Amino acid sequence: MERERRMSKIIRPLPKGQITIPAQFRERLGIDQDTLLNIILLEDRLEVVPVRIGEQESLREYTDEEIRTFLQEDKIDPETAGKVRKLLAEGRI
Repeated sequence: MERERRMSKIIRPLPKGQITIPAQFRERLGIDQDTLLNIILLEDRLEVVPVRIGEQESLREYTDEEIRTFLQEDKIDPETAGKVRKLLAEGRI
């Protein structure tokens, strides 16, 4: 059984925590700008795994009409909105 070749590279995160995955790593894993990545915190390290097509079945894109419907359904009534504004102005929430 052939042992998989390890790759290692030291990188520095940008000020907002962003990191660049080295090109050789992206090429080896088949990661491009449309690839979704699953990032997992494992005690003292991070694991970044590309999400493959079969794993994306639970994800889908919503139509503009579906988004409008969701937003309409999520609106709060004017009375509740007024109470929230009042509490915000009083610094109570």
